[in-house]
Amino acid sequence: MNPEQPNDNKWLVIVNPASGRPDGGAGWRAVERALRDAGLSFHAVHTQHPGHAEHIAREAVHAGRRRLLAVGGDGSVNEILQGLMTAGLADTREVTLAVAPTGTGNDWARSLGVGRDPREIARALVAGRTLLHDVGAIDFPASGAPRHWFINVAGAGYDAWVTERVPRPVPSAVTYLRIALAGLVRYRSPLFRITADGEQVEGRLLLAFVANARYCGNRMNVAPTASLDDGLLDVLAVRELSLLEVLPKLGKLYGGRILGDPAVRHFRSAVVRIETEPAVRVQADGQMLGATPAVFSLRPRALTVV
Repeated sequence: MNPEQPNDNKWLVIVNPASGRPDGGAGWRAVERALRDAGLSFHAVHTQHPGHAEHIAREAVHAGRRRLLAVGGDGSVNEILQGLMTAGLADTREVTLAVAPTGTGNDWARSLGVGRDPREIARALVAGRTLLHDVGAIDFPASGAPRHWFINVAGAGYDAWVTERVPRPVPSAVTYLRIALAGLVRYRSPLFRITADGEQVEGRLLLAFVANARYCGNRMNVAPTASLDDGLLDVLAVRELSLLEVLPKLGKLYGGRILGDPAVRHFRSAVVRIETEPAVRVQADGQMLGATPAVFSLRPRALTVV
């Protein structure tokens, strides 16, 4: 990355050219035009490989940059978040993060109310409409793996099992749902123990969501009451379900009514510990991480977000 001379008014735009459907770069060119038309000062860098956005973001913060725009999907945002949160800043609220969603799912952008129209995104940057956003953290005490940060939704169990099997880049918007439904025929739910503030759940669960925002899996409204800045994680424990049991619940899931379903237990907590037998994989923002046991926590209002 060419760090250039830091400029408080200049945005560093981190572009993932592999994000979303192949379009020959048309998505980024539309964003670029909108930024120029709005009179915004910016410098763009394209990522070259997985993990590159994290490195770019960390080096940019070290160089004094404080405004970053992600052009990509949820995975791109998560990589940039890792770079920001591990850059050693005394106050991460100094950094402003924005997103121009060009991925397949764009679930975090959906929770923010950010659409795909580049002109609207440019206008939001000019207007400076921001909030202080909670940032989630995941620790893996058994493996000693480094802390991983997330901004949207994490999951353990079947959610991560499906995420691991979705090809990258995601071919279409329905790919996640197709793989999720097909896999239910052979998936075996583990025994879970979820411990949180005054709550404990034990039993055979299909999955557990730990949500900072509302959507994941491309429009699945898994946590309709989640707030981006309340200092609490929304936890959803979903009991073991067969394919025939899941199908009638899809309308509730996409329609934001899943919390009223008897198969779902929902509560809020600042810290959540998930243990399973056997161990299962954990994902966050669509990125595969470690395995249970895992401890989820929040750093409240830790990042300025457009």
